[in-house]
Amino acid sequence: MATRSNKTARVEPSVRSTETYTESNFLRLYTATSPRGGQDRVVTLEHLRYTADDPARAGWRCQTIVDGEPMSKEDALFIAQSYAAAHGVPVIYASHAERPRERG
Repeated sequence: MATRSNKTARVEPSVRSTETYTESNFLRLYTATSPRGGQDRVVTLEHLRYTADDPARAGWRCQTIVDGEPMSKEDALFIAQSYAAAHGVPVIYASHAERPRERG
């Protein structure tokens, strides 16, 4: 069940591959320039949370909110902040690349 919060999620830079996430409930926002050019960016937004309520099912859960959609960086951040407020997510880790990452 979603928890409404009036608090704004803090926006942090994405962690490097050598670091670990310290939050157990966060959004990961990634934007990159579109391979087609133009002003829009390719955006991916994921909600990650760690649950340990049931030891047999403890672990990370990932829900993709936006997957490879074209939009501006500002629109992507607005969606992330709105989702975070509506679902009680305290932090958004954001990274913005100048070229798309390889999928595979």
